[in-house]
Amino acid sequence: MTMMHGQGPGYSSQPMYCSPYNQTSMPSRSGMAKVIMRLIEPNALDSLLSMKPLDMFMKMERQELRSMRPVVVETIHRPFSVDLEGDLLDAWDSSQSENEKSVFDIQPENVRISTIYSLCLWSCVAEWTCWDARAYLYFEPYVSTEMDVHDILDHDFWRDFATEVSRFSRAEYIDSVTQDWIARRDALGAPSESSQDPYLMSTMSAHRSSSSDLFSISEIIRRDGDHMILLGIDQTPLHEWNLNGVPLSKFKR
Repeated sequence: MTMMHGQGPGYSSQPMYCSPYNQTSMPSRSGMAKVIMRLIEPNALDSLLSMKPLDMFMKMERQELRSMRPVVVETIHRPFSVDLEGDLLDAWDSSQSENEKSVFDIQPENVRISTIYSLCLWSCVAEWTCWDARAYLYFEPYVSTEMDVHDILDHDFWRDFATEVSRFSRAEYIDSVTQDWIARRDALGAPSESSQDPYLMSTMSAHRSSSSDLFSISEIIRRDGDHMILLGIDQTPLHEWNLNGVPLSKFKR
């Protein structure tokens, strides 16, 4: 599909979601927000940001940049190329000029931020999501300082977690999270037999899968310190998403 510059609907971008990581039925969104963490490969992002916007948009239209996507972490979700190509073409359609020399020159501001956000997602190697009220289960016992739920949106918190969780093997961490979840259920008087709770085993399996993915991400953060961390919640305006602690509205290459 060919997009005609300056003639389409206004650009609107929303974060992508995975299925709830530890739910077999959807909880009320009024009580919980979904935290989304994406691990960004910096060389891939820098390559895109160094391109002239018109060249980048045209190559996206022709699907010529798919080879520039970094390799995804095995078994872990990330946004799909075809969706991001569509988002970037919408951004191109909503921009005011074809003569910008840099992505950071794109106007209006919301289109520039949407473009940077989509390029971050293009450079993503792993995505991890968590309901904020359940973050303690995965993080609290494994960080060096007392945890507040807002810490999960702090770039330094993730690096601290990656360091501290290295004291465990993958199996030890997964088992520890699972046992903690069971203990919390028991304390609430929740059913302990699958015959009483048809979702018990599937929820346990989801916890184990999610903690394994988180362990893989922490290994990359610890081993390859250059990877960038994009953080936000499902209703965060794009300009408030932060990349290595910097809001996208203020991010510069």
